[in-house]
Amino acid sequence: MDKEVTEKVAKMDDISKISDEHEVISTDIGEIKIDAGLSEEEWGERIAMGINAQNINAANKECQGHFYYDNLEQELKQLYLEIYIAIKNYSDTFYICSINPDDIDYAFNCVMGDHPEIFYTNGYMYTKFTTTDRIVKIEFTPAYTIPYEDVVKYEKDIENYKNAFLTGVNQNTDDYTKIKYTYEYIIKNTEYDVDSVQNQNILSVFVYGRSVCQGYAKAFQYLSEELGIQSTLVVGYVGANEGHAWNMVKCNGQYYYIDCTWGDSSYLENSMSLSTGGINYDYLNITTSELELTHVIDNFTPLPPCNSVTDNYYVKEGLYFEGIDLVQLDNAFMNAKFQGRDSVELKCSSKEVYDKLGEYLLDDNHIFDYMSSDKESIKFMQNKDLNIYSFPLR
Repeated sequence: MDKEVTEKVAKMDDISKISDEHEVISTDIGEIKIDAGLSEEEWGERIAMGINAQNINAANKECQGHFYYDNLEQELKQLYLEIYIAIKNYSDTFYICSINPDDIDYAFNCVMGDHPEIFYTNGYMYTKFTTTDRIVKIEFTPAYTIPYEDVVKYEKDIENYKNAFLTGVNQNTDDYTKIKYTYEYIIKNTEYDVDSVQNQNILSVFVYGRSVCQGYAKAFQYLSEELGIQSTLVVGYVGANEGHAWNMVKCNGQYYYIDCTWGDSSYLENSMSLSTGGINYDYLNITTSELELTHVIDNFTPLPPCNSVTDNYYVKEGLYFEGIDLVQLDNAFMNAKFQGRDSVELKCSSKEVYDKLGEYLLDDNHIFDYMSSDKESIKFMQNKDLNIYSFPLR
């Protein structure tokens, strides 16, 4: 996750300015306790910038349902909400409720991981006020990357993109259909480009149509959440320790991984799928074990296991083989031809089934039973990691 943190230290020699008393107000998430010893003026500054019970209650309702917020320890939710309110209000420096820099960093990561609509900051600065032996208060300053007047303009562009996106989907449909539609929409309307502007946030996709992995992942998160799907930004590595970002979604009560970047053939030079405008469905709703064949999860907080295959793309589309099923094979090729696709993809439940299907179709030449009569040879693709064949139909 793109993030910059700057630290400053301010020494406080006058011990009389430090109070050990706690300010306390009541909210829906419990009592707000300010650990720092703030003066009456400093407390007033917090109130003036919107850190009050009313706004914390409103922010609590807004943030419920987001993965990182829901899984925070109760005492860190107040800190999360203060950071969220400050950034959403484009506020400047304020004294935060915590005097623990590690907690502040964790809460900031959670806010940014939950809220792709925050596209105008990539970090923060904090100043520790210390006595000889302890921190007594911390001043927090968001690091804004875009002037406020441009933020307002870009938010209108985002709204226009969102509205166009929503016209193509029935918001009362099932979770899988919403997720698949969002996946396809982003891939069809985005080109992978390492030189794209604003490529660590949603502007790269929604305004410029060109992005890298974090832009894809945040755009998917933003749009799927508009459809009521809980979507989470996940970070880690692929290949030779190349930083990467993707998503975890909750589909019909089960968690799955999704990688829109790897679904775009403009990223994958040897895309498996040639059938629908260069969309590769191999990484649409996959398990943890499947993901870890090619990805390394290096997230800042633990994630739940993704074990279900019920809403995997290949399972839902009738392209998942647990054995040599000739009726299923007939239907797979027939449906692909009926839909006008250029290829058909078949996923196997195990390496054993994968080898048997390959033997039946390729070694025994039964693949030509499904090809046009003038075909004498065939080039095909394989994803051996996920036990998938891709056969051209033209």
